[in-house]
Amino acid sequence: MRFLLYPFALIYSLVVWIRNMFFDLGIFSSKEYFIPIICIGNITAGGTGKTPHTEYLLYLLCDKKTAVLSRGYNRKTKGLVWVDVNSNPKNVGDEPLQIKQKFPDSIVVVSESRRKGIERILEKHPETEVILMDDGFQHRWVKAGMNILLNNYENTIYSDSLLPLGRLRESKKETSRADIIITTKCPEMTPTEKIGINNQLNISTHQNSFFSSIIYNNWESIFTDEKIPTNNKYHITLVTSVANADNLKLHLEENGHIVNHLSFPDHYNFTKTDIQNILSEYYSITSDKNIILSTEKDKVKLTNFKTEFDGIKLFFIPINIKIDREQEFNKLITDYVTNHKRNR
Repeated sequence: MRFLLYPFALIYSLVVWIRNMFFDLGIFSSKEYFIPIICIGNITAGGTGKTPHTEYLLYLLCDKKTAVLSRGYNRKTKGLVWVDVNSNPKNVGDEPLQIKQKFPDSIVVVSESRRKGIERILEKHPETEVILMDDGFQHRWVKAGMNILLNNYENTIYSDSLLPLGRLRESKKETSRADIIITTKCPEMTPTEKIGINNQLNISTHQNSFFSSIIYNNWESIFTDEKIPTNNKYHITLVTSVANADNLKLHLEENGHIVNHLSFPDHYNFTKTDIQNILSEYYSITSDKNIILSTEKDKVKLTNFKTEFDGIKLFFIPINIKIDREQEFNKLITDYVTNHKRNR
């Protein structure tokens, strides 16, 4: 039945090609701002790790007044919304709220219109020194000063197809618009393997290529300060609403845990019925080392069900990003921000 999707993929490809051609020819105009703007994006529909890479940049630029601009995927509101640490994830999206809670001093805004978002940030916070545009590679109405494109090692751009045949939102040749390409979620790799990926990506002389991997940190309790021994083996009810939790599940199993995985769609907003089903799974396990574990993105949504989880061992697993040639990457970012200071 796959052949039935080809006409739709062809139509989609034509529409995207015409749109990008109009931008390239100047028929549609991209607006440039006199402030450093870094876009962290992809041409794949989800699952590349934009949020942890955005957080990496926030740590790196901690001495700057930094704002994060996101669409706020799957939120129930429209227009521009300022994200607060106590915002409802349904109103702002789970990932923007996660970022705000981890970096409370940063400005976090969600807006479908990137132009409006940038202009409101600069109007309300003229002290802003740099803007990180989370998932803005396709939003060419804004011309970012630096484009970072993420390529998922497990589902690479060059092995994928355009929607609806695959997960690509744009043609593979649009990777040429990126200044930096990071292949994410990588295992241990040899230099030869990295060269092979770079060749497949057709890295140009104006581009820099890096590789990143996920570092899983110690589990943290969602509601308490409780700590549990990490060397014990647990029976885990794993609750996720991410694009792909296979690596997390494998990581837990490789460390000797028994995992019962309850997987929900990416960015899913949990209901009370969902929580009851999660608790039913939890109570069905008789082990005395029984816990519920979620991702950091899901933690911000599960927090709204404190009453339902009263007395339950509920934890989340934070992650960090490790980038190869880290000093070189960091210098590219800090040099760009330093050399493109906002003209006040």
